[in-house]
Amino acid sequence: MTDSAPFPTAAAASPHRLRLIEALAATLAEKAYADITVADVVARAHVSKRTFYEQFDSKEACLLALCDTMSQQTLAQIAASYDHNADWVQQLEQVTRNYLGSLQAQPALLRTLFIEVYALGPAGLQARRQVQRTFADFLRLQVDIARLREPDKRPLDATLAMAVVGGISELILHAVEEGRADRLVDLTPTVTTFVQAVLESLLPPDHRLRGDAV
Repeated sequence: MTDSAPFPTAAAASPHRLRLIEALAATLAEKAYADITVADVVARAHVSKRTFYEQFDSKEACLLALCDTMSQQTLAQIAASYDHNADWVQQLEQVTRNYLGSLQAQPALLRTLFIEVYALGPAGLQARRQVQRTFADFLRLQVDIARLREPDKRPLDATLAMAVVGGISELILHAVEEGRADRLVDLTPTVTTFVQAVLESLLPPDHRLRGDAV
């Protein structure tokens, strides 16, 4: 990435906290979230239950932390590979394919973060909303960076950015519910076309369809 600052990761978390989050992620590849116990997580992390409860109030709190950590890591990977000097359509398609491929490679974790997190009630809903808001803010930042070169471009407002992220999330969720979690990359053309249309709408009418959107 050439023009935007690196996105923050979970670097501020303690080593034990990160180890427990990673242990939960690894355990989810083998067992459904509902069947996982704190004992399973601490055994995988090679720490005591006392250490677990020093970091988290419950298994649910650990899952929420995993959701946040995964979103930060994903955005950091996207930011690191994004080149604002390259063709924006190719960049969009490549970033989309990489993102969907990353999710596709972790089907159990994908299902947990996109479906089972809602079973946590208001806390789970808030966590998903925060993840979507974080991705929306990242998208708005990329548009703001592009506007330094193209001042005629309108900014991407928060509501439209959330609509974009929410739409992509629904496409992923629908694929997971239909048993297509192993073929998420097939969504790349649809997602790319959707985002491209939104970004092109920010341009003055005489600039559209010229490949100037981002």
